[in-house]
Amino acid sequence: MFEQWSPSRYETLLYENGGFADQRALLAGTARFLRISHTDRTADETEVISTATGLVAALAYLYTWWLLHTAVRRGIRRIYFMARDGQIFMKVAQVLVKNWNLDMEVRYLYCSRESLLLPSFESMGDFERNWVTWGYLSTITVNEISRRLGLTSEEFIPFLASAELDKYREQPDLPVAKEDMDALHNALGAALLAETVVERTRPLFDLTLAYLKQEGLFDGVPFALADTGWRGSSQYAISALMRKGRVRPYDGITGFYVGLNCDAHRFGNDALEAFLFDWRSGSRDYTLYNFICFEMLFAADHARTRSYREEQGSIVPVLAEAPADDHLERVRIHHGCAVEFADRVSRGIRFESYDESGSETGRRLSRNFVCSPSRLEAAVYGDWPIASEMCEGDFQRMAPPMGGMQFVRCALGFEKVKGYWPQASLVRNSRTLLCHAYNLFLRSGALNWYRRFLLRY
Repeated sequence: MFEQWSPSRYETLLYENGGFADQRALLAGTARFLRISHTDRTADETEVISTATGLVAALAYLYTWWLLHTAVRRGIRRIYFMARDGQIFMKVAQVLVKNWNLDMEVRYLYCSRESLLLPSFESMGDFERNWVTWGYLSTITVNEISRRLGLTSEEFIPFLASAELDKYREQPDLPVAKEDMDALHNALGAALLAETVVERTRPLFDLTLAYLKQEGLFDGVPFALADTGWRGSSQYAISALMRKGRVRPYDGITGFYVGLNCDAHRFGNDALEAFLFDWRSGSRDYTLYNFICFEMLFAADHARTRSYREEQGSIVPVLAEAPADDHLERVRIHHGCAVEFADRVSRGIRFESYDESGSETGRRLSRNFVCSPSRLEAAVYGDWPIASEMCEGDFQRMAPPMGGMQFVRCALGFEKVKGYWPQASLVRNSRTLLCHAYNLFLRSGALNWYRRFLLRY
């Protein structure tokens, strides 16, 4: 029991890097108090609570404090936290707005790339080609493209007229090869295809626009969107939807994110800002380049939004069927700890005392989790069900155990990669030295070369 009273590695990081002295002590002390105040736990629960109090709660608090501080300075009066990652931030923001007596309205927007991208479609530009053809490790099929366009395979296949695409007409479940992507992009540029998609998705557009109107996006109150990141696709789609409906704000839309990738999408005069990293300028930090880890830590307690429907005079979200709920207790712990952490800390820190050190603190905490999980942490979170595909048709474990030879075979492209968190997969199988070597490889900046010339994506 007394061993649990010693500071965790996250609490130590908070104390050493959490801003000015009083703030560092409050952040680390609150995380420690919440961690040791939970009793009667299994070993797994102890690990989840340690991660929830020292990492999840601290990150959620620091990001939301930055977001609110920036929004107030910009004259923003309302923040829409976008589902699903935004749910935990919304709960934290509600506490901070109340405790700091801020003139800020906090709302939750049920949405997803699936619910927004197709209704926003008008023509096949670069942004549209990206979301229509994107696939994890560059795997995409004609059947999946058809579904993303709101068409059946039979309706889409006639547009694949070039000789290079013949095999996909016959085998629509065959992943499109990299060398055939140019021909596919040319096929997607057909004017008749765009007209067909727009006509077919008109009811979706009408319902989605009605939902945004119902939630107050058109009522003239200065607002911003908030989410984890990483490419700003949902914000782009909302801007495109509002332009399509001729209700987009003249001065654009602002989005606040945990992080932004180098290929983030910006619609017109929109603004995108990030807390942890913004790789649109400068090189990627590959020790933080594991977005799915963040999405797991900030997961919501509901499934993704598929679309919208009218029900008793209101527009309501249509949610997908959730995967197995064995991880929902961990979500509940994450959310509960984040809210209690924010409540306790915000009573001892003034809103105006924000400083930029929070971003570096967040980066240090995040690297510690992504690159150096404990063995129990890797086991508990490695079994989390996660999906890379936009409509979540490929659920698998976050980090199944991986041996040294299997890791090498996957790295050389001889075996399909399983899971999304290599460090945890290695730690689970006691390959800590190989995990350390992998982290050194990430820090060396060689991953761009590896992806381009070996994996060819």
